[in-house]
Amino acid sequence: MGLLAIIPLLGAFIVWVSAALFLSIDGHWGQAIILSLWGLIVVATIDNLLRPILVGQRLQLPTVLAFISVVGGISVFGPAGLILGPVTLSITMVLLEIWPRPAVLAVSRSADQEAISRFENEGGSPASKFCTNKTTALA
Repeated sequence: MGLLAIIPLLGAFIVWVSAALFLSIDGHWGQAIILSLWGLIVVATIDNLLRPILVGQRLQLPTVLAFISVVGGISVFGPAGLILGPVTLSITMVLLEIWPRPAVLAVSRSADQEAISRFENEGGSPASKFCTNKTTALA
């Protein structure tokens, strides 16, 4: 049940509600009520209010991506994946933001080709502007 607590929004709720139900079925009503109050007041506040604030500001990742990175980090790196998973995702996102995009390069290359063809149509090579003799311009 401890792994369910990693799931955003419903994870901790499933854990403490199932434990409170188990306690009430087992006949421990007082402990079930205390656990339910603890889950409603403390766990729900931390899980639904504080975690998005802290994780959102620190990681600057959406909750779903943070969850996937934590689960993926645990499956790849083991317990250290709690930290290494989100760090790996953050580094990957930053690299993808600064990596040059081929579409932008293709547009700039086509713009360069247009400028070259326009230049050749208007006057030829740079040497022809300074020389009047075409044979010396080519040499």
